Amino acid sequence: MNSRTRNSAAFSLVEMLTALAIFSLAVVGTMEVFTTSVRSTSASLGYTNAALLGRKVMEETVAEGSYMEWEDSGDFGVEHPQYTWALSVTETENPGLYLMEVTVAWVDRGREKEYALATLVADRESSFTYVESAEPEEGRSR
Repeated sequence: MNSRTRNSAAFSLVEMLTALAIFSLAVVGTMEVFTTSVRSTSASLGYTNAALLGRKVMEETVAEGSYMEWEDSGDFGVEHPQYTWALSVTETENPGLYLMEVTVAWVDRGREKEYALATLVADRESSFTYVESAEPEEGRSR
């Protein structure tokens, strides 16, 4: 067998190194995408938990039913030990209407993160009443 025929059937060292370099770049790129995906999922989970926990604090406060200006804070116990909350209720310029703000804080990979929620709530015992008039106003037709 001719040596020339033998060499053309095999890969050269340069071809093998080029293929290995291309494969390495592909693997590194794929790992970077995977790492970014895991980070994004972790951050998304943190914000989702914070939103749900903040909403829980709001719902518990609304369920109590009476409002006044006050502030409170705490944590979520053993179920979510890394999350803390702060609640602030302030009366707006409209009597019986309150601004409720909840801030949930947690630490994610060494960085402090916060998620804030706000809503308006009306005091059930406030002066908000609806009076229906039995007679139409003059000049207006039904």
